[in-house]
Amino acid sequence: MKRLFLQPLIKGSMVVIPLLVTVWLIWSALLWFNNLGSRALMYMSIPELFPGMGLVLMLVTLLVVGLLFQFNPVSWLYQYVEDALLRFPLVKTLYGAIKDFAAMFDQEKRQHSQQTVLVDIPGQGRLVGFITSTRTPQAVIDASDGEELVAVYLPMSYMVGGYTLFLPRAQVTEVDWSFEDAMRFTLTAGVSQSQARPRSSSDKPTL
Repeated sequence: MKRLFLQPLIKGSMVVIPLLVTVWLIWSALLWFNNLGSRALMYMSIPELFPGMGLVLMLVTLLVVGLLFQFNPVSWLYQYVEDALLRFPLVKTLYGAIKDFAAMFDQEKRQHSQQTVLVDIPGQGRLVGFITSTRTPQAVIDASDGEELVAVYLPMSYMVGGYTLFLPRAQVTEVDWSFEDAMRFTLTAGVSQSQARPRSSSDKPTL
């Protein structure tokens, strides 16, 4: 009796909980943007004519900013202000970390960086990693006797964290594996791949 109810309960939870958490996160983000836009409307003494007007304002603002940055003068001005802000140590640390994190979701930049690789561990196997930069700092090059190195990020399963290693090119193998799929596989220790694998003929129930 216990097994009869426990197993369906666990399977139902595995289906419903990820869906609810995803919907909650998206809904929370939309509410946050809407509240931010509503406050902006209030400060500008503009009446909120319909529910969600704050969200529309924020989306339009983001669209306009994105269009403006396609013009070189705007990009140059932003770069000038950014360079001035980065002169302050605390601002440089916080702003740089947030900007780098946001860049992970830029698909255009990911096509030129964050190449999925397998890192050879002699006698132990291979680790999944991502090339985050091919421009090695000069201090690292000098300490490595001029050897060609690449920065590889190694994420840890079920943890928000990882290690960044400078490795020789010969120790990494590039693979045709998208950043999203490889990261999902690594963070879930391969569980997502085993759940998503197609059913083979041996998986079909026998009568």
